[in-house]
Amino acid sequence: MRIYEVTVGRPGGETRLLKVPSKTDVQAGDAAMTRMSEGETILSIEETDDPYQDVDALPAGTQTHPDQPV
Repeated sequence: MRIYEVTVGRPGGETRLLKVPSKTDVQAGDAAMTRMSEGETILSIEETDDPYQDVDALPAGTQTHPDQPV
């Protein structure tokens, strides 16, 4: 599992950084969506080397099992 930094917010407005565990950047976006507020969008997704693996959300599930992180 990799750690991704997902920047969310409103274009031209406030932004914030969410750290999520995921196998892919697409799944990182899915995991970040669980912590986003109404009106926020994903502005960027970058893999990071986080030795502490301190994260803000659980990994995303799959299309067939959305409630089961893989």
